[in-house]
Amino acid sequence: MQIDELDTPAVVVDLDILEKNLNKLADYCNQYNLRLRPHTKTHKIPEIARMQIRSGAWGITVAKVGEAEVMAAAGLDNILIAYPILGQSKLDRVMKLARSHKITVSLDSSEALAGISRAAARAGCSLDVLVECDLGMHRCGLQTPDEVLNLAEQVTRLPGVRFAGILFYPGHVWALPADQPAAMTKVSAQLAEFLKRLAGQSLHCEVVSGGSTPTAYNSHLLAGLTEIRSGTYVFNDRNTLDIGACRLENCALKLLVTVISNAVPGKAMIDGGSKTFSGDRLLSGAKAGYGMVLEYPDIQFESMSEEHGHLDLTSSSHRPKVGERLSILPNHVCACVNMHDTLWFHRKGVVEGSWTVAGRGQVR
Repeated sequence: MQIDELDTPAVVVDLDILEKNLNKLADYCNQYNLRLRPHTKTHKIPEIARMQIRSGAWGITVAKVGEAEVMAAAGLDNILIAYPILGQSKLDRVMKLARSHKITVSLDSSEALAGISRAAARAGCSLDVLVECDLGMHRCGLQTPDEVLNLAEQVTRLPGVRFAGILFYPGHVWALPADQPAAMTKVSAQLAEFLKRLAGQSLHCEVVSGGSTPTAYNSHLLAGLTEIRSGTYVFNDRNTLDIGACRLENCALKLLVTVISNAVPGKAMIDGGSKTFSGDRLLSGAKAGYGMVLEYPDIQFESMSEEHGHLDLTSSSHRPKVGERLSILPNHVCACVNMHDTLWFHRKGVVEGSWTVAGRGQVR
């Protein structure tokens, strides 16, 4: 079957591009003696996680306990849950995983730490803990080296947990890769202060975990970093394209859609809206629209309703016909994939099979 024969909307992945993306980042990490622990939130597919391990990743990252359960059930191990875990139900589930898998958790509060410690001691488990610090993202993470030291020392005094290091996310560095060194140097200087404070109290950071897709290939500028957790790099998307973190030939995933109406002058409707693409806005480049029409980039994907994608034709000489197929590069591939049960994979347009998005909807 050719991809053009798939019913639409359909998410398709070019295997050749995907494999190149995996190998490229793995080679970079090897070059700079960094460990790769990719964030599987982008694909939520155990088969792709296994591809990442085979290409050189030493473990994986997830956001939610449900995602960890999906990956563990599929045979993945060495799982970092990079999200604070609170609530007895979640704690019980994590300990069930920890009995048979290496589980690392990240946290930034004594409340989360106390819960993990009590649950681990009760279950007879031991978990590695990464203390999260904020180096500019202002989402989660402790603000000062003293705060990080205080929480790290608490870890060392409690049962069922082991202080393994620190974690941060440089997601605020949102610039062309060539323009990132100044911001990365600032992050590196901040990171050095946290590491110095911990080392002053004989607290060794076995793991210093950071990284993002936009900054992936400048990760070597962060002194002391030991692993990166890039996620979007597997597929890439319009955000990573427009920020210069990849080229169009590095974009492995696209949405196949069909033009369902051209009755309104200057517009065309496609069979995918917010329930197909997600409503995530474009954060880079022109910061407008909801995806790139690959065949006709001058057509603007201007807005969406639930099941309709609204194309603005006023800047293009092309007038799509009803029934015509188009391919769209989504703004944010992670949110887009989470809207779908199935991804189709192909080589040179020939469908070789499909993956189930097993972690879809695992928000707890």
